[in-house]
Amino acid sequence: MNFFACILAVAVASQFTAGSIIQGHSEKQPLQEILQFDSGLNPIAPTQSDSSLLTTCNGVLNSTSGGIAYKAFEPIAANERCVWTIRGGNAGEFSLNVLNIGSLGSQDTQVIVTCLRHRSTTTHINVNQTGSVNGVSSCNLLVITLASGSDVSDSTGFVLEYSVLRAGSLSSRSRDYIVNAGNAAIISYPDLPLSYTNSELSTFVILPVRGSTTNLIYVRDLLEGTTCYDLLAVYRFNASSTLQTKWEYAGRLCGNVLSDIVTNNDLLLITFESDQSVVGTGFQLALAASTSNQCTS
Repeated sequence: MNFFACILAVAVASQFTAGSIIQGHSEKQPLQEILQFDSGLNPIAPTQSDSSLLTTCNGVLNSTSGGIAYKAFEPIAANERCVWTIRGGNAGEFSLNVLNIGSLGSQDTQVIVTCLRHRSTTTHINVNQTGSVNGVSSCNLLVITLASGSDVSDSTGFVLEYSVLRAGSLSSRSRDYIVNAGNAAIISYPDLPLSYTNSELSTFVILPVRGSTTNLIYVRDLLEGTTCYDLLAVYRFNASSTLQTKWEYAGRLCGNVLSDIVTNNDLLLITFESDQSVVGTGFQLALAASTSNQCTS
């Protein structure tokens, strides 16, 4: 039994509203006490890659041009979840071209492009055909999600290529994390023993464990002020959503929130953004997967 996951499951069930990230709620002081236990949490470093082409599930692309070729002519398994973050060095504008999308076979299978813009709107684009993808020209980062359901029919993968058309002005201290919730872990942000910097846009992708709930504890150290100048935005993947794309905005965590719990039984995407003045010492994200009977085994 995972001791930390058990603590999280009990905390969620007995004290907190699942997924509560309502701005201005009362601070959840007991969550800080949970993190004081020596509970076997593994520290997680940012995900890094020198490759310009990824052919396996999950990864980060930092090259100014490159691509993803995943199971282009192979069948996709049921209930697959793969996420790739395209940072492209320090991008202010992208081109994205789908060379092959195979056969998605079922509406349960989706390829989604998420456009992240610093201090601006996030958009999600459902990709179902070859050719240039509209709506990515002003993106600072792209997050590509492949998600399949239980009925994959004759679904196959895809091939896409990207290029950075214009450099951006994000801080070089921005980071990307892709973490499996099956390993009890903790992310201390920033990853260096310093304050974070201005103009950061960092991403945290939490991969689910099928049949389990992902429990994520957020504990603030220090963000700018008590408002949302520097903030975390939370997105949940909801496979049963009636929306065209399944990513749903769940809320934000700002300087007035000391701690909170976020849960989901599927993917989580969290972004951190800092503005152009005043910094802080950051926050911690602790995570583990739990099942309903975990604490009785």
